[in-house]
Amino acid sequence: MKITELAGKSICILGFGREGQAMLKVVEEHAPGCEITVADKDETVALPAGSAHWLQVGSGWLHNLEKFDVLIKSPGIPPLPELKVHSANLTTPTQIFFDSIAGSEAPVIGVTGSKGKSTTASLIHTILKTAGKKSVLVGNIGEPAIAHIADAAPDTIFVMELSSYQLMDLTVSPSIAVVTAFFPEHLDYHGSVEAYKEAKKHITRFQKKEDTVFFAFDSEGAQEIAKESPGKRIPFSTADAPLAIEETHLIGTHNLSNIAAAFLVCRELGVSNDVAVSAIRSFTPLPHRLQSLGMRHDIEWVDDSISTTPQSAIAALDALGDRVVTIILGGQDRGCDFTPLAERLARSKVQTIILLPESGKRIREALEKTKTQARIFDAKTMEETVALAKKQTLHPLPTEALAKAGTPYALPSIVLLSPASPSYGHFKNFEERGEQFRANIDRL
Repeated sequence: MKITELAGKSICILGFGREGQAMLKVVEEHAPGCEITVADKDETVALPAGSAHWLQVGSGWLHNLEKFDVLIKSPGIPPLPELKVHSANLTTPTQIFFDSIAGSEAPVIGVTGSKGKSTTASLIHTILKTAGKKSVLVGNIGEPAIAHIADAAPDTIFVMELSSYQLMDLTVSPSIAVVTAFFPEHLDYHGSVEAYKEAKKHITRFQKKEDTVFFAFDSEGAQEIAKESPGKRIPFSTADAPLAIEETHLIGTHNLSNIAAAFLVCRELGVSNDVAVSAIRSFTPLPHRLQSLGMRHDIEWVDDSISTTPQSAIAALDALGDRVVTIILGGQDRGCDFTPLAERLARSKVQTIILLPESGKRIREALEKTKTQARIFDAKTMEETVALAKKQTLHPLPTEALAKAGTPYALPSIVLLSPASPSYGHFKNFEERGEQFRANIDRL
């Protein structure tokens, strides 16, 4: 459904976070005569000052949905039973964006994956901008795509990070798709690994023969998602990166895969190798993704708050190596298997593990089964966590235990926040978690 087709209809915007707020503004600008209701389970939600729209919040936020012509569901709202009965009238801001720009000849590069999608999308955007192309970064990382429908033009390239939440209801795919990786995530939202994978497949399922998908060759899940496309399939691996990781500002060899994907996509769009390499060299890491916060008390503090799975925490440990002596784990419990992370920590030189609720309890159980030699502490707040991290990192293991772990470090020790769990229930999002981490470090 195009945005103009909403004119004069009775509309309910479900969820009033970032996407919902953007959706409201776009409806007001491009679909005159609408009767608009905003529904959100959060009772504190408020409409903009002077708004004449209706508000439906709290326990009754999903009441009387049958009276609306169109329901527009924000991506953070899971597939609730109350919404399934209204599926004929249900759409999303992402669907409206794709429908509205159809015919504009503006290409969309859609990027998804269980890890690496934000960095890859940002790299593509940076390379295109360096090459002098008009690129707009939207979606899960940039501004909501729906806010940029007026920018659609043949000379504009949309680089769009797409989460499984945004993909699951789509009936159209981007002309260029990128799949960075696949492993189980968001199972509490989707209900199963297969449902999660089915959502991801929408990035390629509706492509045409003239479209293209780039996919991580070393990821079976990414390969499976790519097979849904009838178009051209281009695999990538770390070997396709045009420069060494040491020549960039990024940390960890896993980022070579993200670099390779961005490089191949932009080369397909006519960007020269020299321009692409220059842009990659100057690219700076995104906040909360293995971001060094500098030195405090002879300790380097690293913010990897984006880490929401055991696999991403393992990748962080692999990237930073033996300098990590203290790691902070835990957050919302989504039922992930923490055994591989516990086994990786048992092989590491990490001396102190600090666990946050809720998943901290199950991480501890996995750690105890591996008989890790690291000390394990529980903390309830970020303030308590940072103070504990400082104390324990300044007072390392006894000499005998340190000798078992390996030789003393020539470089500064690292305290790493890589929670392996989502932030919800404790923080608004992973950005807030990372910002609180920094704020408490600054107060040391």
